[in-house]
Amino acid sequence: MRAKLLLLTIIALAPLNSHAITTQVIGGQTSVLFGNGALDALGLEISSVTPNIWGDLGPNSVLFGINPRNAIDPALSTTFEYDSDNFSPFSGGIEHSGRIAFNDGAIVVGDFTIRAADGRPDGTSGFVVESTFGLAAILFDIANPIIEAFPNSLTIAADILVSPELAGALSAEQLAGADAGMALVVAKSLAIPLPAVGWLFLGGLCAFIPKIRRRVSA
Repeated sequence: MRAKLLLLTIIALAPLNSHAITTQVIGGQTSVLFGNGALDALGLEISSVTPNIWGDLGPNSVLFGINPRNAIDPALSTTFEYDSDNFSPFSGGIEHSGRIAFNDGAIVVGDFTIRAADGRPDGTSGFVVESTFGLAAILFDIANPIIEAFPNSLTIAADILVSPELAGALSAEQLAGADAGMALVVAKSLAIPLPAVGWLFLGGLCAFIPKIRRRVSA
């Protein structure tokens, strides 16, 4: 009798996790428009970019394709994923390949990661744009994001602010937090249904039912 009661309880609870979905970013592009005189204030002038990087948002705009989840080394693979219902929890990073040279190559940044980071300044979202090539540092904090997250797409429009790290590297600490322009992420994503934990547990339990019955009948 106890075995039957346990089995009925598990059957009642099993469907609770059957609709869980995680969504993985699998491609797309990120555009960045440097504005508000930020580059001039930082003493930076774009001198060259890798091919096909110039963007279509206006002067001083650049566009980077989002790396796939199985990028070929040395490119980093995108690992960003999120709950498709409310964008939380999320984890991983959105990776990009491509480089920008400033001031005739005196400063080079590139192979950018968008990710969450701890300990960011007040008034920011906690997401950052980080260079992993050349000047390897967090370049911008992302602020005021507008996020539209769906099972098949993710769009993020946000302001970018000069990070304390970039300001310090350029000996322009007074410009930390200055508005440097905007970023637009238009990503393709793929919804992945998670295993129904309850049903998997039930399947494993079925193997023990004959043993339970023998013990009860004994």
